[in-house]
Amino acid sequence: MLDGTGYGDLRKGRDDSRGVVVNRRFLVGCVFCLLFLVGDPTYGTVSSPDSERAVLTPNRRFETLSSPPWPQGVRSPLREASKQLEGRTIQLAFVRVDAELLREMSEAPEEEPMTRVMRETMGGPVDPTDFIFFLDDVLTEFSTSTVQSPLWLTPSRARRSGIFLHTDDVFRGKPRHYGGGASLALHKPQAQKMQTPALDGDPLGPEWTMRFRNPSIERQRLSALSESPGSGDFAQRVGSLIEQLRAQGARVDLTSTLRSPERGYLMWGAFLISRAQDEESLSVALEKVKRVNEEWGLRVPILWDHPDGSAATQRAAREMAETYQVVFATEAGARSSDHYTGQAVDLVAVNLPRELELIAPDGAIRRFDLSGPAESRDLSLSPDLIAWVEKHFAMEKLVGDYPHWVNVK
Repeated sequence: MLDGTGYGDLRKGRDDSRGVVVNRRFLVGCVFCLLFLVGDPTYGTVSSPDSERAVLTPNRRFETLSSPPWPQGVRSPLREASKQLEGRTIQLAFVRVDAELLREMSEAPEEEPMTRVMRETMGGPVDPTDFIFFLDDVLTEFSTSTVQSPLWLTPSRARRSGIFLHTDDVFRGKPRHYGGGASLALHKPQAQKMQTPALDGDPLGPEWTMRFRNPSIERQRLSALSESPGSGDFAQRVGSLIEQLRAQGARVDLTSTLRSPERGYLMWGAFLISRAQDEESLSVALEKVKRVNEEWGLRVPILWDHPDGSAATQRAAREMAETYQVVFATEAGARSSDHYTGQAVDLVAVNLPRELELIAPDGAIRRFDLSGPAESRDLSLSPDLIAWVEKHFAMEKLVGDYPHWVNVK
């Protein structure tokens, strides 16, 4: 699971040590969100029921950009897209994608592998072909509909839609492909701190993210971890890893450490209801979250049935799960999470350098070569790096849960 950060914008110039223009514009934080599961998967269309909503239904057909084969590989559609995107932007995870950025990538030196160029420039594990399919859909919509710039594609949305690598790609051999059937939300996500805390008896919705709150900043999260009985030096080990990664240029977010059972229950409940596919599965999900609220002795005073009906219930659940930034949740985890006892953290580290050196608490030192064009440059998607950190930092990675690490010392 993930549980909350915000957005910002930061430019970096030429990185001569990499030999490629990487005019990266990083957002200071990232809000991780769920997909809206609506629409017809056959056509690349955006619906915008109000000024704060935009939903794209992806396809794998080129309607605006030229179809392959491309004379210069993906450089060709990037150059073509840069001319058509002029004046409009897409907030893709940590970077603002605009005409200038697309043009910079298309002009990268010929000897540079484009997968590496795109991952370094956009600071995330981009799948080049799926990104081009996404660009085509967006450009088609900009030219044929009233959808407004900027569009927002958070890291979670990018992973789920195949634009970023997913844990399924790396650990299960089941690649996510853009245009696989689910619609893609492109509206600006809601920040937790902007919500008014829900009152007892209020219906589900993003306001509940401000109840049973986590520590709000990294220093407080590490402090809460260190004060948890039985956690030992877990906070120090996590802090050391974070410090070393940041010192070498990585983008690191410690999104969650200690968490209350009530908050874990609310996150799982919102996630479960948001995934319902029809009235029957929605009814089953609602019955379950109400029942376990009593069985687990939580008695969280939330109204899971929205007074405006089932459609409003599922919409509110999606918004609530988005605001929590839930990317993975299970009933077992909600009932007995290592977060409740200070034995787990949610840690995201992306844009890792081409060469990374780590010094472990046990004295081990290792230099990792991450320069290969297929490297994800993402801690949660790097098996060799994960294995070494597990062994020498005494932590275990739950590979199916993108950011989740557990203390094993």
